[in-house]
Amino acid sequence: MNILSYTIHTIEPADYQAAAELLKAAFASPKTTASFEQQLATLRLERTYVSGFELVVKDDNNIIVGYGTLSDAFIQGQPMAKLAVLEPLAVLPSRQKQGIGRQLVDELEHRAFVRGYQAVITRNCPDYFVLFGYEAASNFDIRDNQTTADKLALRELRPGALRHTSGRLKVSAALTTAKTDVD
Repeated sequence: MNILSYTIHTIEPADYQAAAELLKAAFASPKTTASFEQQLATLRLERTYVSGFELVVKDDNNIIVGYGTLSDAFIQGQPMAKLAVLEPLAVLPSRQKQGIGRQLVDELEHRAFVRGYQAVITRNCPDYFVLFGYEAASNFDIRDNQTTADKLALRELRPGALRHTSGRLKVSAALTTAKTDVD
């Protein structure tokens, strides 16, 4: 049995195309309407883009098998709230269920914590993220016009960080115009 090891890296320009191809493979579905190259290029041009929040996982053969990124998110009327939206997150289908997604989530949350973010929020696959301690955003009275309440989940990075925060979530326009539906 050939056991591969994986390493997490901050994305480099040479990885951009392979990352977009991975997203296409991971989200291959008639429901998927996102142009991943355009979405990622738009995110990278934003004023709030942090390159250290865009990660790839590579195997021993230097093949990208996982991808995840965080973008700034805000609560309307709450200028002090510092949240990050985790979107997109993907693992090559042939490498799923090997802990790669978990490693990406852990590393992205750590990087957000170090930079002072209060919470990480997701807008898809809440059943997956509950495994990592995420809970319904509605428990904090946080909602999103783009996402149904049952899909919106978050994890506080510091206990009680959102106790005085509630309202409507605002995310990058790149994420709202290229939303994927991955039921």
